[in-house]
Amino acid sequence: MQIGFTSPIHIINSEIEENLLKNVIKDIYTIRDNDTGFNLSNNLGWHSTPDLFLRNEASIKEVCKICASSIGSIMKNYNPEFNAENFDARFVGWINVNPKGGSNNLHTHPNSHWSGVLYVQQPTEVEGYSGMIEFINPNQEGRDLANLIPQRGFDPIMRIRPKSGQLVIFPSYLLHSVYPNNSDTDRITIAFNSQILKK
Repeated sequence: MQIGFTSPIHIINSEIEENLLKNVIKDIYTIRDNDTGFNLSNNLGWHSTPDLFLRNEASIKEVCKICASSIGSIMKNYNPEFNAENFDARFVGWINVNPKGGSNNLHTHPNSHWSGVLYVQQPTEVEGYSGMIEFINPNQEGRDLANLIPQRGFDPIMRIRPKSGQLVIFPSYLLHSVYPNNSDTDRITIAFNSQILKK
C-alpha cells in the first residue's frame, strides 16, 4: 500500500516539569493583566498579542524553545536528512485563556507550515466535549468510507482532549475549533505558527 494523501496530527508529551508549568501560568496571568488582547477566533476568552517568541520572561522563553524544537523533531521524523541549520524557522506565538464558556471558532492558520498548541492548563472534563479541540478532515467525501473503516483517516472530524503539558502539532491548513470550556478552571494554551524557509 502507498499512502496518497494524509493530514497528520501529532500529540507529543513535552515532559515539561510541573514547576515550569506553574511559573508559566503565573507569568501568563501577569502578561494578561498588561495586555488587553484582541479577538480573532476566540469567544469570551483572552487572546494575547502574537509576540510570544519575543518576550523576555524566563518561563516563556523555555516553553518557546520546547515548541520550536518539537517542529525540528517532526521534520527530522519525515526526513532524516533534514538539517535545521539550512533553514530559517520563523515562529509566531500567542496565549489563549478560555474561562468558563470560552471557546474558539472554526479557523485555519494561513501563511504557515505547521501550527501547534501547548496545553499549559487543561481542565479534566470527563463528560461531553468541554475544551476539546476538533479538526475537520479536508476530504469530507471520505465520510462514507469512515462508516466502513473507522479511525483510519477517513472520519470527517477528529476530537482530542490533550492533557496539561502535551503538545498538539498539525499542518496549518487544517480547519479546527475548540469547544466551550464547561469547567470553572481556566483552559490555558500557548499556540504558535511556524514557517520553515530555506536559507
